Amino acid sequence: MIYPTRNCRMAHAMPRGWSHARNSYCPPCWDCWKSNAERFNRNLLLISSQSLLIKISSMTAETRNRFPEERRIATVLFADVHGFTPLAEQLDYETVSDLVKGIWLSLDKIIEQHNGYIDKHLGDGIMAIWGAPFAGDNDAVEAVSAGLELVKALDEWCATTRIPGAERLKLRVGINSGPVFAAYIGTRNEYTVIGDTVNVAARLEQIAEPSTVVIGENTLRMVQGSFRVKALDPTHVKGKAEAVQPYRVEGRLINPGRIRYQSADSLVTNMVGREDELEKLKQIYDRVFENTKPVMALVVGEVGIGKSRLLMEFSNHLEALGDDIHILSSRGLAQAARIPFYLWRVLLRNRFGVRDDDAVTLANEQWQQGIESVWESDQTASKIEATQVLGEMIGLSGNLNPSPEQLQRIFYLTRELLRQMGKRKRLILLLDDLQWADRESLQLLTYLLTTEIPPLQMLIASAARPEFLKLQPHWHNLARVITLQPLEFTPAMVKKAYPNLHNLPDSILEEMALRAEGNPYFLEEIVKSLIKAGLLSENIPTEELRSRMLAQIPESLRATLQARLDNLSREARAVALLASVVGRVFWVGAVMAQARAAPLPGTNPNFNAPEAVIDRFIQEGLRQLVRAELAFPRSGSRFSQEQEYIFKNSYLRDVAYSLIPNRNRALYHKAVADWLRAKTDPAFQSMALEHEQSARQSAKINTGTLSLPS
Repeated sequence: MIYPTRNCRMAHAMPRGWSHARNSYCPPCWDCWKSNAERFNRNLLLISSQSLLIKISSMTAETRNRFPEERRIATVLFADVHGFTPLAEQLDYETVSDLVKGIWLSLDKIIEQHNGYIDKHLGDGIMAIWGAPFAGDNDAVEAVSAGLELVKALDEWCATTRIPGAERLKLRVGINSGPVFAAYIGTRNEYTVIGDTVNVAARLEQIAEPSTVVIGENTLRMVQGSFRVKALDPTHVKGKAEAVQPYRVEGRLINPGRIRYQSADSLVTNMVGREDELEKLKQIYDRVFENTKPVMALVVGEVGIGKSRLLMEFSNHLEALGDDIHILSSRGLAQAARIPFYLWRVLLRNRFGVRDDDAVTLANEQWQQGIESVWESDQTASKIEATQVLGEMIGLSGNLNPSPEQLQRIFYLTRELLRQMGKRKRLILLLDDLQWADRESLQLLTYLLTTEIPPLQMLIASAARPEFLKLQPHWHNLARVITLQPLEFTPAMVKKAYPNLHNLPDSILEEMALRAEGNPYFLEEIVKSLIKAGLLSENIPTEELRSRMLAQIPESLRATLQARLDNLSREARAVALLASVVGRVFWVGAVMAQARAAPLPGTNPNFNAPEAVIDRFIQEGLRQLVRAELAFPRSGSRFSQEQEYIFKNSYLRDVAYSLIPNRNRALYHKAVADWLRAKTDPAFQSMALEHEQSARQSAKINTGTLSLPS
C-alpha cells in the first residue's frame, strides 16, 4: 500500500500494521521525520494497541534503521533473579530452560504493559528501557511501577510452578535515569542505549537486596511524590569518582503529590534561592510534634514565585528522611470555591480511594473499609458516627448544606479521624492554593488549629497568594507565615537552576535573569521559549545570539505564555483554549464536549468533521500539551472514566482563556455546563450553574448577536 504523507510529496510503502486512516505521517520518510520528529514518534505509537516491542519488531529492517543515533534522556532498568545459579546447578538443562522461559513469559508482559522496551535478556537477568526509542510522558514512574510489579510477579509465579526449589528465587531490580546514547550496535545491528546511566543502573541492581527495587538520584527526582523511598548508604561505581546515592523504593504513595516531569527537551531544573525558606520549613517540622495541637506553616507569594515548588521540595525532603510519615495533599480550585468542604473532600476521598462517580454501594464500601482500617476497634460508636457524618461531608449522601449543629460534629469527627491516623504515623498535610479554598474548609482548618484536647500532633504545610491574608488577616495569628520575595537572579543562579545552560556566556545569562524579574516561573518559561526557538543549542557568535535573544524573549509573563501557546501545534493550542474554559483543572470529556458542540479554536467556523476525527484531534493535542509541560495528568480523578488534568499555572489558564472570542466562549461554556449536568454528583451541579451564567454573560457581551442553543 502506497500513500503520500502530509508534509512530503513523496510516496512511501507503509510498514505492517500502519493504518493511513488513523495516521498522517509515514515512518519511512526521513525528511518527514526530521521536520516532524515529535509527531513521528507519537504517530508510531498509534500503529496498534499492541506492545511497544511488537510495534517495533513488526516494522521492516529498513524502517527500524531509520531511527537516528541520538542523545536521549532515558530510564534504564536491570533485573536479576537472585538464587538462580545455585538452583540451576541442581536441575536438568531442559528444566532450566523451562524455568527461564516461564519466568520471562510471566515478567516480560509487565514491562510491555508499562510501555517499556525490552532491550535484552541476560539469562537470569533482563535490561529494559523507557524513553528510547520513544519517550512517554511519565517514563520514570512507569519504570519504577514496573519494577515493583516485577518483584511481586516473580514471587507469584514461583509459588505456582512445579519446578522444585523455585520458591527460593527472588528478584533484584536497579533503575537509573539520565542521558544515554541510543544507537544500533554490533554485527546484528541491534538497537540499544549506552552510557554512564546504564552502568549505574546495573550497579544499583547488584547492590539491591532480594525482593527490592533500588533507584538512583536522578530517577528519584522524576518520581518523588509517587513512591515511598528510603535512602541507603552511598556506593561506588567503577569509573565514577564520586559515590552514587541509592534509594530503596518501599511502595507507592496512596495519595501522590505533584509529579515533576522530565522535559521533552531534557530540561532539568533545580530550586535555587529558597534555601532559607526551606530551612524554616524543616525547623518547623522538627519541633511540630512537641505540640498538642496542629502547627501550620503558610507560604505566601505571588503567582509563579515558587510556592508549589517549595512545598514539593519540602515533601521530597520528608520522604527522603525515611521517617514513618504519612503525607496527604489537596488544593483549592477556583471552580470549586463554592463547594462546601471541597478541600477536605478531595483529601479524604484520595486517601481512601473513593471516586466521585463510583456507584453508591461501592463508594460506601470503600469509605467504610477505609475508616475501619485506621480507627481503633474499641471505639465502635464514634467510628460508626464518623463513617456516616464524614461520609456526608465528602458527598456520599449528597448533603452539601449542613446545619450549624452538623458542622460542629463534622469538625469534631474530622479531628478525631486525623488523630486516629496520626497514632500510626507522623501526619503531614500539604494544602496548596488556599486563596481558592471554600469557606467550610477554612472553618474546619481553623477548628483544627485552635483545639487542643485531645492532643493532635500534625504539620500543615500550605501555600496561598497574598490576597488570602489581605482578605482574612486573622490567619497571621493561626499560621507561621513564610513570605516569598522575588529572587535576585544572577548568572550563577541561572546556571544552577538550569544545568543545561552552563555553557552560555554570562552576558546571556544576565539578560535572562533581568527578563525573569525575580520570578522563577518567568525564568522557566523564558528558558523553554529559547530552547524551542533553537537559540540555546546553535553554535553562533555571542553578540548575534544576544541580539536574536532580545527579539525572542517576551517582555512579560503574559507575552511569554502567549508566545508558547502560539508556538504549539494547531491541535495542542486548540486543546489549551478549550481546557481553559473548564478551569485550571479539566477533564478530557469536558474538552471533547466543547469540540463536538462548537467550532474548534483555530479552524474554519464551517469546519464539520466526524466525531471520530475530532476525538483523535483532541487526544493528539492533549498529548502535545502534556509533552510541552503546560498541563499535567493528575492522580485520583474525580471521574473513574475521565483522566483529570491541571494547567501548570493558573495564569497560563487565564492567558489561554483570554484568546477566545466571546461568541465562542458562550458556546463552549454551554457545552461544559451540559456535560456537567449529566453527572450525578450534586457538587458538580453548582459548577454547571456557573458555566451557564458565564455562557449568558459572554453572549450578552457579544452585542446580543448570539442566541444560546437550548
